Amino acid sequence: MYAQQRLYFLDHLKWFIIWLMVVFHAAMCYMAFAPQWWYVVDSREPVFSATVFICWADIFIMPVMFFISGYFGLQSLVRHEEKEFWRRKLWRIVLPWLFGVLFIAPPVTYLILASRSVPMDFWTFYTTLFWGPLYEQAQYWYLGALLALYVLLTLAVRLFPALRTRSAEPVRRQGRLFLALFLLTFLSIGVLGSYLSPDLWQPFFYVLVLQPVRIPTYLIFFFLGAHAFRQHWFAAAGYTPTHPLWLVGCFLFSALYLWQRFTLPALGASAQVIAWTNAFCQAAFTWTATLGLLGFFQRYLGRTTPLRARLSETSYGVYYLHMAVLFPVVWAARSIDLGVYFKYALVCLVTLLLCDFLARYGLSHLSAFALRKRADKG
Repeated sequence: MYAQQRLYFLDHLKWFIIWLMVVFHAAMCYMAFAPQWWYVVDSREPVFSATVFICWADIFIMPVMFFISGYFGLQSLVRHEEKEFWRRKLWRIVLPWLFGVLFIAPPVTYLILASRSVPMDFWTFYTTLFWGPLYEQAQYWYLGALLALYVLLTLAVRLFPALRTRSAEPVRRQGRLFLALFLLTFLSIGVLGSYLSPDLWQPFFYVLVLQPVRIPTYLIFFFLGAHAFRQHWFAAAGYTPTHPLWLVGCFLFSALYLWQRFTLPALGASAQVIAWTNAFCQAAFTWTATLGLLGFFQRYLGRTTPLRARLSETSYGVYYLHMAVLFPVVWAARSIDLGVYFKYALVCLVTLLLCDFLARYGLSHLSAFALRKRADKG
């Protein structure tokens, strides 16, 4: 058996993605062609560069998050009995999800009206629009999706107990698996994207709020993470993404993805051509970016430092709080007469520092957000 060592680079990749998520959501407040429903928009000087950044970062942020969750999810399920696994998830995922959906997402969503001076008080909004056309879960949709995936993972382990057992030897060759999963990703985005907008959010019985076109992609990367745990990825003799190759592919496919995203509609291409071209470019970009980031972080951030450990410890709290902090900061900054890029940088810095402070000195007193040195990790 191979000794189980903590993969610090996955912790570092997770906090990096979460901080990128905050920067991503902030950029949507300053982008040209921002969605009409976006919570707070500073329309004084919208910039197209923010739109390009949004289209770029939107592709790989969540696949990376689901891969990491799948890896650590199966690791935890193998380490603990099923009852203990779900006891831990109750405190760390279920209760924070329910609290966020019921008590934080509504005031965050109310900012759509408040920031646009719509004459409606919060209670009227909460009892009418929020549970109707404006129902959503803010960033907490991810926790709901994660719970659904943990249920599927638990059922899979029940049906196939061998999934609890890691392979006797690491497996290095993954080419056929990657090809098959890439094709599945491409076909799912192409088929669903031919009928649905890739940006459509759909509530499912008030429990889950998801983008239907992306559901198969998230399933694939979550269970790829679980597969990576079983196959001893990142071990000395196991599979490791060769980061230069994947990062070169990421650079090329990201450029191709952005080109077709903005060019094909302007050229008058048909809806089917746009859907299937987008599907190929998005799938290729997703795969190369995810594997490239895994390889890069393993190669260069495989060890921890006090700063990296601090950022890892508070990453969940930063994720949990960031929308409730970010949008009031953006709203307050709208009246400040600064250049848009300076204002954007200032908003990101204030939000990240404030969220990190609140996560460390506030949320960390709750068991769900306890810092690792005080938490019983599992």
